[in-house]
Amino acid sequence: MARVHRILVVVDPAATEQPAVARGASVARRLGMELRLLACMHGGLPARLPRSADPQEVRRALLRRQLGVLQRLARDCTGVEVTMNAVWDRPLHEAIIRETLRSEPQLVMKESTYHPTIARALVTHTDWQLIRDCPAPLWLVRGASWDDAPRVVAFVDPTHEHDKPADLDRHILDEACTLATGLGGEAHAVHCHDGSALFATAGGPAVGAEIEALGAELQAEHAARLRDLAAARGIDAARAQLRSGPAAEAIPAAARQLDAQLAVMGAVARSRLQDAILGHTAEQVLDRLHCDVLVVKPKRFESPVTYRPQATDFMELH
Repeated sequence: MARVHRILVVVDPAATEQPAVARGASVARRLGMELRLLACMHGGLPARLPRSADPQEVRRALLRRQLGVLQRLARDCTGVEVTMNAVWDRPLHEAIIRETLRSEPQLVMKESTYHPTIARALVTHTDWQLIRDCPAPLWLVRGASWDDAPRVVAFVDPTHEHDKPADLDRHILDEACTLATGLGGEAHAVHCHDGSALFATAGGPAVGAEIEALGAELQAEHAARLRDLAAARGIDAARAQLRSGPAAEAIPAAARQLDAQLAVMGAVARSRLQDAILGHTAEQVLDRLHCDVLVVKPKRFESPVTYRPQATDFMELH
């Protein structure tokens, strides 16, 4: 049996607007994919129920209500085949990952709103848990409307300075190019290189000609590796840019200047100490990106979350 190509969209049961559903329906329609809507609940029951109430039946009633919400949302997803599931499970990120393991989507979409008034994104604890542990590419939706031909920008590190697996860059570019082509948009590749460490070691900005030459040679090497990596994925030199500066500043700046509507980035899980360092940089980057973000893992990544629900009162309705 052929594998179904689907997008799993996480629906917030408490929200009045569902930008992730609208984005998911638009992308699924244009890529010919199925849409699966997921509502996760765990809580909402009073501390004490009447003696006549059966907690299991109360949970079932709450899930039926959520299925009704999903059905109303599905009616607005014209031109797309929609399935749905409502689960009573905890914690939220594990419930989402368990559904991901069951339904094997090509993408998982979840709202992560950007607020222009405070000039930052609200990246929740659940978002960070999904960035670390979700086995499928995670698409964080920022809510802004999209062009008919979206610009998809892949952020890569072809020199692997941060010990990133080489195949992750290829995976990032494959995802970016596939989406850009399928959505009728344009793929770009950006590598942000911070050469300040070389000059700081050499004593600051007043460095000698030899250090200046080394810096220029290093920049040229980074640029050449980026061009080769991009060219292998069909991205010409005009759409492959080397940016200077710390990633936390250079990546958001590049996304703004290129008018990116989707930034594709990689996530690597290693030791706890390295996770903390990478997490700090990622937090600064994701906090400043106004566009949608797609986070991909290495192809051999295995989530630490299992199929087994942690909640003893687990329940699901479709």
